[in-house]
Amino acid sequence: MTMNSYPKIVLALGGGGARGFAHIGVLQVIKEAGIHISGVVGTSMGALIGATYCAGTDLYYLGQLVEYFHWEDLIDLKIPNLGLIDGAKVKTVIDLLTKKKNFEELSIGFWAVATDLFTGEEVVFKNGPMAAAVRASISIPGVFNPVELNGRTLVDGAVVAGVPVIVAKQLKGDITVAVNVGFDHTQHHVNNIFDVMSKVMDIMGNKLDAEQVRHADVTITPQLGNIGTMHFQKGKECMTIGRQAAEKILPELEKRIANFIEQEDQVS
Repeated sequence: MTMNSYPKIVLALGGGGARGFAHIGVLQVIKEAGIHISGVVGTSMGALIGATYCAGTDLYYLGQLVEYFHWEDLIDLKIPNLGLIDGAKVKTVIDLLTKKKNFEELSIGFWAVATDLFTGEEVVFKNGPMAAAVRASISIPGVFNPVELNGRTLVDGAVVAGVPVIVAKQLKGDITVAVNVGFDHTQHHVNNIFDVMSKVMDIMGNKLDAEQVRHADVTITPQLGNIGTMHFQKGKECMTIGRQAAEKILPELEKRIANFIEQEDQVS
C-alpha cells in the first residue's frame, strides 16, 4: 500500500453544545487506530473541536482541559440585546486552542459552517483566521451574541447544517464520516412550556440532521442520552461515550478503507 492508494477520509462533526465533547473521544479512537484524516468540516462545537484537532492541539491535552476546566468562567453576561453572553472570553480560549492559525496554515483541511442571521444562508469558512470563524459557528441563537464578520451577522451553523455532511462532500473525499451528537428528541421529557418549545426545536433539528446524515458513507452516533447542550460538567462522560461509539463503528470504517485500498491497488 502507498499513500496514493489510501482513501481520502473527511469528517463531518456536528453541533450539540457540551454533547460535542464526544467528538474528542471519536477522534482519539481514530488516531489510535492509525487512520489518516484528510479533511474536517465542523458545525458549532464540531467546529471548535475540529479546528483544535486540525491546528495540531494534542487530543489528550484537550481531553484533560475539558475535564478540569471551569467552563462557567467563560460566561461573560451582558445586558440582553442579541445574546446573553458576549463571547469575548470564549474567543480567547478559541485563540489558544487553534494557536491563532489561519485555515491556510493547516496540514489537514478544515472548514467551519455558520449561518447568516438575516439571509438564512449557509456560510462556509475556508480561509483567514480560524478563531473568528469558529466563534461565529458556535453562536447559539439567543445565548451568544452573534458575530459581525465580512459584512454579515452570523450565528450557529447548526441552524442550517447540524451535521455538515453535504458541505463535507465538497472536499471530495473517498469516505465521508458523519459524527452526529444532536439531541434525541425522544429522550426529551415535557414538563412545561419551555420543554415544549425545546422539544419542537429538537424535532426540527433532527429532521434536518437526518437529511444531512443520509449522504454520509459512515455515521457515528454517540448515545448521549439526556446530557444537555449546556451540561459542560459532563465532558468526561461525553468523551467516554464518543470513544465507545467510535470503537463500535471502527470495524466498518476499517473494512471500507481496506476495500478502497484493494481496489486502488488492482487498478495500479
